[in-house]
Amino acid sequence: MNQATHGRKGLRLASLLGGLARVRHLLLFGCLLVASTAQAAGGPPATKLVQVIDTRRMDDGVTRWVADLYNDNLWLYGLVVVVVMALIGLALGLIFDRLVGLLGINLGKLDHHE
Repeated sequence: MNQATHGRKGLRLASLLGGLARVRHLLLFGCLLVASTAQAAGGPPATKLVQVIDTRRMDDGVTRWVADLYNDNLWLYGLVVVVVMALIGLALGLIFDRLVGLLGINLGKLDHHE
């Protein structure tokens, strides 16, 4: 191994260690920031907060059903939200795949020739 190759490896190692030191300093700063923010809040954490959606003036329909679901059963509400988001993502993916195909762009498997 010649001197030039050894010197380049040393420089790469030094720059890597310098980058790790910066990351370590940023993490330390972030931890101190979070700790100081938590201490500034003061007092015990709130445990009896209840958030309820006012449905008295809502018309019957999907919005009212979702609001009642949120008020009555948060687990089922969360499940409904996840399923709806997945279905919307699937629909958007299929629609835009079709639109991109109409533009003539092939998004299928790539052919790799060596």
